[in-house]
Amino acid sequence: MYAKIVTVQLINRMGYDVLFQDVDLVWYKNPLPFFHDKENAAHNFDILFQDDGARSLRYAPYSANTGFYYVRNNDKTKFLFRSLLFLGDMVLSMTSHQQALAALLDEHSSLTGLRVKTLSGSEFPGGYHYHRKKEIDFMRDIATGKHT
Repeated sequence: MYAKIVTVQLINRMGYDVLFQDVDLVWYKNPLPFFHDKENAAHNFDILFQDDGARSLRYAPYSANTGFYYVRNNDKTKFLFRSLLFLGDMVLSMTSHQQALAALLDEHSSLTGLRVKTLSGSEFPGGYHYHRKKEIDFMRDIATGKHT
């Protein structure tokens, strides 16, 4: 868990935007044009997450999935990840960097004006969508190219 935080923080600190994903993620199309398109309304956000689907208070208000997210290089995101880096004890006690990051997202959006976006499940579906029975046809359509 902590290695995920360190890698994103280091690359962001070096001055790069970061697309982080877990190894069990599959792309059906390249997501980078979406993040780089300056005409896209999502371009105005500092950090963008796949929707985790969890609606519990623990992950509120963003339901951010730390298995797939895009971080723009700026002072706000550098401060966010530096803060998360120093919360190793919180990550260890919660056994989840996702929960620690969720807590910081809310704090930093208020404190620094960090702009956080949870991406649409229709554009960036995840495990939440895959495991829902009503979403099975949606995922099948993506896999067969019927939904792009």
